Amino acid sequence: MLRRLAFVLVAIAIAIAASPARAQTTPVWASTLLNDYRVTPNITYLTANNFEAKLDVYVPRNIAGPHPTVMFIHGGGWVGGSKEGSILSLLPYFEMGFAVVNVEYRLGRVSLAPAAVEDCRCALRWVIQHAKEHNFDTSKIVVTGSSAGGHLALTTGMLTPAAGLDRQCPGPDDLKVAAIVNWYGITDVVDLLDGPNQKSYAVGWLGSLPN
Repeated sequence: MLRRLAFVLVAIAIAIAASPARAQTTPVWASTLLNDYRVTPNITYLTANNFEAKLDVYVPRNIAGPHPTVMFIHGGGWVGGSKEGSILSLLPYFEMGFAVVNVEYRLGRVSLAPAAVEDCRCALRWVIQHAKEHNFDTSKIVVTGSSAGGHLALTTGMLTPAAGLDRQCPGPDDLKVAAIVNWYGITDVVDLLDGPNQKSYAVGWLGSLPN
């Protein structure tokens, strides 16, 4: 299964890189993946600033549920990247039989911080609210992401309802997760805003926030 999925997903990634316009109209799936997973793409989980934030759901076909579930958040410095471009990062979770929720969020060109944090918290609310429908095991939800997605995984799993960043979204207030996996995401945001480690994308996304 791993070899088949790798072939399919690499082919998809190459096609997207060669033709970004086509990627907007062609579903990012192939028949091999569909044999093993029930795929529901581009579900709108939030509308904000005239932007429809979408997620893709992958549920194993031939494994009894409820399923341990990975919510994956893509990277890109909060200003780039896409859920489609991160599909190869999902390959290990497919091989292990996880249900997977692949999340997009408002990038910096749409809304500055903390919009992406709000969106990912709302996405987690959506996962918990729709657990029965998709056979997610809410006691085994893992939030993960790479780079900026790793940072957003931390904020998604660690913020409390008192932060008030997801009150506009339906779903439970108590967003417990079983684990958070941060793949090389920043943990010291202030370090990127000033000094030798300053990054323009971080200043652009976070610089307007109060100290």
